[in-house]
Amino acid sequence: MRLVVVEWVDSHGQHGWNPIDSLEAKPLHCRSVGWLVKKANGMTVLASSISGEKNGDLRLFARGDIAIPDRCITKTRTIKP
Repeated sequence: MRLVVVEWVDSHGQHGWNPIDSLEAKPLHCRSVGWLVKKANGMTVLASSISGEKNGDLRLFARGDIAIPDRCITKTRTIKP
């Protein structure tokens, strides 16, 4: 698995009642770091932690996963060890 930084855009909103002229019409720019677990069905799945790689034939486990729609990704870069 590769360790990557993914830059992407997301939707966002404000809480409660707000004047219409104060509402923003711009995306929220995000950056996520994690192990690239899967690319399927137009989604990129990252996990912040993985376990089991060095434990023989045990099943791999992941924690802290996020699925990002590929159409929201603006840049992906591999982190070199």
